[in-house]
Amino acid sequence: MKNKVFLALALTILLISATACGQNGSDVQANAENASKDTVTTETVENTEYSIPLNIYQEVIDIEGIETEHKIIFLADSHISMCDDRDSELIEKATQRASSFAADGIWAQDRFDAIIRKANETDCEMVILGGDIIDSAMYASIEHVKEQLDSLSSSYLLTMGNHDFEYGTEYFSPVAYEQYLPRLDEMRDDTPYQIREYDDIIYFTADDNNSQIDQSILDAYKVEAAKGKPIVLNVHVPIEPVTGDMSLVDKCKEVWGPSADDKSRVTMGINGCYPNQVTREFINLVTAQDSPVVLVLAGHIHFYHKDMLNDKIVQIVTGAAFEGEAVEITLK
Repeated sequence: MKNKVFLALALTILLISATACGQNGSDVQANAENASKDTVTTETVENTEYSIPLNIYQEVIDIEGIETEHKIIFLADSHISMCDDRDSELIEKATQRASSFAADGIWAQDRFDAIIRKANETDCEMVILGGDIIDSAMYASIEHVKEQLDSLSSSYLLTMGNHDFEYGTEYFSPVAYEQYLPRLDEMRDDTPYQIREYDDIIYFTADDNNSQIDQSILDAYKVEAAKGKPIVLNVHVPIEPVTGDMSLVDKCKEVWGPSADDKSRVTMGINGCYPNQVTREFINLVTAQDSPVVLVLAGHIHFYHKDMLNDKIVQIVTGAAFEGEAVEITLK
């Protein structure tokens, strides 16, 4: 299978230089001074002739009331674009997209594999995949990710981003939801949210792939919040802080360009993708002073950022996995 996939992609890789970058390259690796970044580690991927550099950010979050230490590996935006003749109509597009995400000439799937290997080496409790792990719902991409996730020694949760279930021109269309999203069902629960509950903590993922929250997510969140345990929440699109801190919004406008009304196109909030009624209620509950949420994890923007959603809740946005970015988080 891999030979067939790489044959489809090889024609394009010959046309790009060894230093080809992803869509944003190193320019979007911003706000790193806010993190205690670990020394760059190098992983070697089997069956290739090059090593895979990873930038793993180290974060420690103190949580009152938890009984044991929990370790998470968090990644998002690997944008794996592997295609074979089962999705033959997308091979040309997939080849172009694969090249655009081959940061420093390294395939996105090889970066992903190296992060998965790193997760196994750290003996973490949970791997959270925060969306856009694949760039389109092609069988070869899905099967590669599933094979890697099956190799994990830990549990995992997979959130949908805005690319995972697109297909050609089908983007947030009824066809995308009805025909291509189910292709990922083997790796996720057949709901727009996932929950893993432990004795002293709850992991809750919410698919906000259209920058809005579904009513079923809000309902499920209310049930979990009522339990009184600390919650680690994962969304794909970052939430705008309610503190008035505009650094995330401003940086997103700088990197991705502002909307026509000078708002952020890649964050959820009044200065970004304006929340509908359900999404506003969800954000208000998450950021309330009595909220059980202790940490929010997000991706989507392809650069690292750390802020406070309110005076208690930390939000960590990971850089793009196709550039080797991930975050190792210890909760204690």
